[in-house]
Amino acid sequence: MTIFGWDMSHYDAPGIGKAVGEGIVFITHKAGGDANDAELGAWWAGVRGLDPGKVLLGAYWVQYPGTPAARADAFLARLDAVCQGWRDRPFLLQVDCEKWGGRASTVPSRAEIQAFCRRLTEKCPKLRPVVYGPKWVYGESLKNLGFPLWASSYVEGNGGFKNLYPGDTSTRWGAYSGQTPAILQYTSRATIGGQTTCDANAFRGTLAELVALAAPGWEDDSMQWTDDIITNPAWRSDAKTNPTVRANFAIYDLWNQAHTAATSAGAVRTDLVALKSQVTALGNSLAAAISALAAKDTVDEVVLARELAPGVAAAVVAGLPADRDDITPAELQDAVLTVLRKLAA
Repeated sequence: MTIFGWDMSHYDAPGIGKAVGEGIVFITHKAGGDANDAELGAWWAGVRGLDPGKVLLGAYWVQYPGTPAARADAFLARLDAVCQGWRDRPFLLQVDCEKWGGRASTVPSRAEIQAFCRRLTEKCPKLRPVVYGPKWVYGESLKNLGFPLWASSYVEGNGGFKNLYPGDTSTRWGAYSGQTPAILQYTSRATIGGQTTCDANAFRGTLAELVALAAPGWEDDSMQWTDDIITNPAWRSDAKTNPTVRANFAIYDLWNQAHTAATSAGAVRTDLVALKSQVTALGNSLAAAISALAAKDTVDEVVLARELAPGVAAAVVAGLPADRDDITPAELQDAVLTVLRKLAA
């Protein structure tokens, strides 16, 4: 399977929803590095609501030579200032290393790229940066880089991004600097979401595999992700106005964990369809339960049974403490997570 992505900047005025509908699965936007991209915030406001189970979001930073740690810190500071919540989901950190204006003085060295990326992983241990360091700039000089490569090798012509893709066996995927690129930018003249002259990219794998590459900590520590969201005061507060937020993240995380475990074993489990159906049903009903809990401090078993999907309420109640006349929101969340863990086992 091959999935497609779009790296964007202020030059783009896209229809994001249309692009996703066409099959765009990962999207990065310029944050800065040479100059801050003024449209980063507007872009983030338009995409942050996209389901992380369907689209991997990210950002890129133009790396110039010198002071790599400080430049990496500036990248993260820019994201923290403009893209609220970016740390709460898998995220693709793209490091843009090029020759600007034909000037060799703009090209960071391998050691500088490594220092930049290591600083990012030090500050964001769940993520693994991907380096846009094309062969036409670096040739074989990035051997033993230690981070995945994002290559560029353009096809001729223009048109739909899928039609322009040269294929999984194209020589444009050829290895250089000791590794085969993880991502290939194959055109800057694709049509995406109704816009022409777009940068189109491909990844030979599934979204889950791309997340595992670029955000391995989310896969390895997925239960901690769920727990972090549930215990985060901001998310607890947000549940009063958006009761599906925590539920949806918990459900997505556990479903994705189950799917990843099944596919990584080399075969798709036969019960995955049933699991997805159960988790979806629970998600639809859990929103109502959380909404009821947000309106008052406790809820009794009768309300719980009425609000949760048939068959799920009994399992949730069984996981509650023995004294369960009063069920707090935290106890309900813990009980629901217990049920989901069993479904995902």
